[in-house]
Amino acid sequence: MRMNAEQLLAWQKAKADLLVPIIYVRGFALTGGEIDDTSADPFNGFNLGSTLVRTGWTGDSARHIFESPILRLTQPPYGYRLVFSDGICGLDNESKWNLRGWAEAARPQGAAAGTGGPTPQAVIAIYRYYDAASRLFGTGKRAGMEAYAWGLGRLILDVLATTKATSVYLVAHSMGGLVARAFLQNKVVLDDTNSSLKPEQNEAVRALLDTTRSERISQEDWTKARAAVSHLFTYGTPHNGISAQGGLGNWLLGPADSMLGLELSNFEQTRMLEYLDRPQRPNSLDGHFPIERTFCLVGTGAADYPVAGGLSRRLVGPLSDGLVETGNAVACGPPKDGKVEDVEGYQLAASAYVRRAHSGPYGMVNSEEGFGNLSRFLFGDKRVDGELIVREIDLPVALEDLKKDRKQQGKGFVVNASYNFEAFLRVRGERWAMTERVARDGSAIFRRYDELLGQDPANPNLINTDEMARKKVWHKQVTLFTAFLDTKLRTRRVEDEVDLGKDIVKGREIKDALGFALRLRVAVPEYEVDGQFWQKTHYEGSALLDTDLAFLAYPADVGGGWGLAWGPNAADGTNSQLDYVTVETSEPPGPVDETAYRRLLRPDAVEFWLPIREAAPPRFRAWLHITARQWNGATD
Repeated sequence: MRMNAEQLLAWQKAKADLLVPIIYVRGFALTGGEIDDTSADPFNGFNLGSTLVRTGWTGDSARHIFESPILRLTQPPYGYRLVFSDGICGLDNESKWNLRGWAEAARPQGAAAGTGGPTPQAVIAIYRYYDAASRLFGTGKRAGMEAYAWGLGRLILDVLATTKATSVYLVAHSMGGLVARAFLQNKVVLDDTNSSLKPEQNEAVRALLDTTRSERISQEDWTKARAAVSHLFTYGTPHNGISAQGGLGNWLLGPADSMLGLELSNFEQTRMLEYLDRPQRPNSLDGHFPIERTFCLVGTGAADYPVAGGLSRRLVGPLSDGLVETGNAVACGPPKDGKVEDVEGYQLAASAYVRRAHSGPYGMVNSEEGFGNLSRFLFGDKRVDGELIVREIDLPVALEDLKKDRKQQGKGFVVNASYNFEAFLRVRGERWAMTERVARDGSAIFRRYDELLGQDPANPNLINTDEMARKKVWHKQVTLFTAFLDTKLRTRRVEDEVDLGKDIVKGREIKDALGFALRLRVAVPEYEVDGQFWQKTHYEGSALLDTDLAFLAYPADVGGGWGLAWGPNAADGTNSQLDYVTVETSEPPGPVDETAYRRLLRPDAVEFWLPIREAAPPRFRAWLHITARQWNGATD
């Protein structure tokens, strides 16, 4: 998003309290050679950008360069400074000295926060935990997840002490997310007397603590470091392990690791439960960190993952980023007021799905989609959640007729159906998608008829495990997206003295609007009649609903919160088909009618109930339920 000098200073002033240290935690390295290559790279790979080809309006191809998340954060308006950990021993004395000097230079004595320019706390720390396992700086032996988690705590304490910050962000790729979770969830301060560790792990810890540059961490300091983590953002982290097709991967990881010693078991669920201090399930934060402040970026570009000559993506399958299955890449946990033992009450973390691979030239870390979600999650001021609440789905006319004939003949008639929900969310002014869940990439949201409408399936064997029962509770609604927006990045109406147009709906100008669009599609993969696939007059993937909607959210004139104009997304951008949500309600509406409703939850949160209907048979009726709330302590 282009910003002029005035906008840049306004953004920095508004975000001064949010520009706190960011700790980057890299992912897994398979071989000793990869560990050495990682240690030889100051940035551990986070400096890698991407060069892509886009098609311009003329039809010609144009080069697009994304410089990498690290370099983007060091540029305006963010102005972050880089520092590097001394392996798993925190910051060395020179780094601490440099940071203190920079803090003094960044803000003159007596200057207030938000006066423009960089802040003393805007520091990116690259956590180089693989140094301890490299042949360049360490012993050549892997220290283990507990030691990596210990080192993360040591680094956070050093960063807090040096920058005088009170909070930090954790941004992690792949296994780095599990390192972060081990730090957040494992209650035991790691030392050489920890009875839960294996002898070789204690040996690694003892060697670590014997070095002159490391310090033991007290339980008080450990608690302080964990409490300082404000946000957790993960790229392609296998929160639920790596199972591969049919669970084969999870079954093989343990035995393979015992022979090779490559820490492959870090992704095996039994080992995960061990270093995560035995949560309810591997992907559960278990109340040790707020699920509301966790974001999971999920990749769906399996075909672009180049590792092992394509072997990885073939073993894991297409419903993945090439290494981690989409279903395993999202963490869960109890809500803010929930109980850890209330498993059915768990909720999934906020997430976005992008057509990117686990890593490589087309990886999610070095993508603009990844950075767009990351920057808005860390620095945005609005959170918008969209879900679809289905109230009615009809069968095709031919099936309804068949059902009627069977009933007249006194014969039974059993129909099972399944549906794919596709969601494609775009923000105005950006040329990338915030989230893209489509059947083409295997990331569409899959639901059965009985899950959506709460009816028992015709086949009782469908629900035969506790996990299936929990999914039935979760699947009553269809979560389409969670988006974090930044009002300070609104699309400029005037650029280079050229008027780019105003937001006018029904003759009224809307000021300070946030614009976004959603393409929503509901398709039927298949119907099953009396246990047999029904193919007559049905094409797989036929759409029950296919609509493109535009939204303009704006500060409400009356009653507080936000107002909304919505409707079909006109290709000419005139907002001619949009309309305002004007009807207030105090309770969630029941059956879907013709009216859109607004419901004020509290001054900083509002929800909208928008009718989604397809009148032509087979009829489809649902509420598009959108909730908007303030984020990151925003008050306006």
